[in-house]
Amino acid sequence: MVSTALEKIAAIQEDAKQKIEALRSEAVSDIAKRLSVAKDLVRELQAQYESITGKTTRGERVSGTRKRLSLEQKRSLSEACAEFIKSKPNGVSMGDIVRQTGESPSAVRDAVKQVQGLRVTGNKASTLYHAS
Repeated sequence: MVSTALEKIAAIQEDAKQKIEALRSEAVSDIAKRLSVAKDLVRELQAQYESITGKTTRGERVSGTRKRLSLEQKRSLSEACAEFIKSKPNGVSMGDIVRQTGESPSAVRDAVKQVQGLRVTGNKASTLYHAS
């Protein structure tokens, strides 16, 4: 049994230390849970941002898989490009063809090279493709 005032103080301090440690442990556990929930939310929001913008939150491009066209798809794209170019008597730009077909610029560029009977006017950004 505690007899002196100093022993009572020491006992009270020990009890307080144990209670403080228990509260500290509980607080750490609560903060860890809240951090986990917040990190999950951040990952979800980053995924949404990347799907909308095509870039990470740091401004870097989202790496994607490269789409490879089969030989049949290349022929089909070349035919689609030829039809679109023939439908525009005043010529059409590469950007217009890309928007129309929905394919990548490099795939469209390769497909346009395969189209027979094209007349090309202009240089670089001002290039127009005409049906002959």
